[in-house]
Amino acid sequence: MKKIIYAYILSFTLCISPSCIKGTSSPKEVELPEYLFMDGDLAFRRGSGIMSHVVLAASTDGIYSHVGIIKIIDKKYYVIHAVPGEPEYKGDIDRVKVEPVNIYFSTEKAVRGAVMRVTEDREVASGAADYALAISSRGTLFDHEYNLDDTTKMYCTELVNFVYKKYGIDISEGRIRDINLPVMQGKYLMPEDLAAYKDIKQIYHFTR
Repeated sequence: MKKIIYAYILSFTLCISPSCIKGTSSPKEVELPEYLFMDGDLAFRRGSGIMSHVVLAASTDGIYSHVGIIKIIDKKYYVIHAVPGEPEYKGDIDRVKVEPVNIYFSTEKAVRGAVMRVTEDREVASGAADYALAISSRGTLFDHEYNLDDTTKMYCTELVNFVYKKYGIDISEGRIRDINLPVMQGKYLMPEDLAAYKDIKQIYHFTR
């Protein structure tokens, strides 16, 4: 019960973040070297909103507060990610969504970002990206309880780690941490836990 109460507090925190205040206004697109990106690459970002500060406060040495997985569809680049508080239209629900990469990294949503490659095995990477797309297509909701034991709903790091584990790669390598903050209590998988993967390679990064 306590975990559910904290989840509601966390949800309220999200709803006073800049993304909720701006509503459904369109973020400004940015130009990126998309030719460097491939299916299955991880897209890390750090936002400027309250939730980003909450996530970073719970981290030890992390510089990113969110992550998604890149998928190329009809020669266009997208990020599949589980995110709260970023409705695309009035009445939109918190869910796993598919978003153009230049919107995902827009100036309104990211003050810092990086694209990292988990594996050079294209079959595995593409398979993970395809699986993430299928999860999004099912209308999978965002997991406001942050429960790693329940995959019917997902949060950002859970989604990325889950789809790669289906192809034999545990990006987290067991790095799940206990957090005790007013709005975050329990076991969480953080973006920095994925960025610390032994075989990960940075392809691109930026700081604004």
